[in-house]
Amino acid sequence: MNGIRASQRFEVMSKRLGSRLREHAQETFPPDAQKGLRRFAMREAAELLRINQNTFRHHVSNLEGFPEGVLEGGNRRSFSAEEMVEAQRVLLETGRIKPEEHPHRRPGEACQVLTIFNLKGGSAKTSSVAHVGQLLGLRGYRVLLIDLDSQASLTNLFGVTPELDPDMPTSYDLIRSDDPLPAADIIRKTNFPTVDLIPASMDIMEYEFEVALSFRHGATTFHSRIREALEPVLNRYDVVIFDTPPQLNFSVISALFASTGVLIPLNASMLDVMSLASFLGMASNLMGVVEAHAPEHGLNFVRVLITRYENTDGPQVQISSLLRTVLGDAVLSAEFLKSTAVGDAANTQQSIFEVEPRDVNRRTYERAIESVSRVTDEVEREILKAWGRSHGA
Repeated sequence: MNGIRASQRFEVMSKRLGSRLREHAQETFPPDAQKGLRRFAMREAAELLRINQNTFRHHVSNLEGFPEGVLEGGNRRSFSAEEMVEAQRVLLETGRIKPEEHPHRRPGEACQVLTIFNLKGGSAKTSSVAHVGQLLGLRGYRVLLIDLDSQASLTNLFGVTPELDPDMPTSYDLIRSDDPLPAADIIRKTNFPTVDLIPASMDIMEYEFEVALSFRHGATTFHSRIREALEPVLNRYDVVIFDTPPQLNFSVISALFASTGVLIPLNASMLDVMSLASFLGMASNLMGVVEAHAPEHGLNFVRVLITRYENTDGPQVQISSLLRTVLGDAVLSAEFLKSTAVGDAANTQQSIFEVEPRDVNRRTYERAIESVSRVTDEVEREILKAWGRSHGA
């Protein structure tokens, strides 16, 4: 036999790379480590809380109980994410904002559950989940992010490393066939005080085998597994967002069935658009089968998000225009721009909200923040619409 044995070469490469990555994870984020979060300048805090900066400054000086932040360099005041949460509470209790202007949902308003999904890899699903979820959290919404991808990129982005802690419960334990754990026992706090996480690991792949085997016994309820598992904790949250693998598998179908909205991230390329057309047809057929068991199930919205977008790239502009012509309002008007600031942050397991602005090019940073903000604005409008509120209410 000529050449090398693929099995042996793959094993050697896997062991070497896996060992080094585990060492790196242990050095960077050991199991007992807590990832920190930077402080936000007064201007940033005011923008996140939707308050005029002069009004914010007035509250700092005159409103009893309003967080004062910390003076840095003698005249620059900064605020932690926890202090921004406290500021919103004080504003609500003192009548500076109306109940309908507070991001927490009120009685009768259902928790909005969003699946971010596409069959095509490299469409920025995880980055979209992380940035939209974190920005909603910084605006005051109570957010739960759920990782259903065995690659666990979202999990690792938050500095959580299940591979270093075999006893850490993950999303598989939420929906496994044999004695699943309560959601409350799996949810982890993150460095964002209003954002929680259900992490993922390779174990989630076991769920696919379990469901497939269950069909031998006539089981047909896998689609409701996630919805039922989350029901006891939904009262804690305003928004739940699923990060999914690039596969239309059983866990994704279960997430879609639990969802009130779907966001499809998509690169503006012809190959990705062709893949989207196939994906939508497949999704339609599979969801039709699921809905046959629950005719009442429906979604508040399905939108497409153009990602990794460069407005100086002629072909991307053409594909974007094609999508908007064909799909109309189903395509978000804002694009998630391709950004070196976002990419560089990801290389250090951070989002754009975690990096210090002074450590990156100011213009690049501001463009990335503006892009994420515009995308999140549109997602937020869908949430408020589902609650019967107008944007900004």
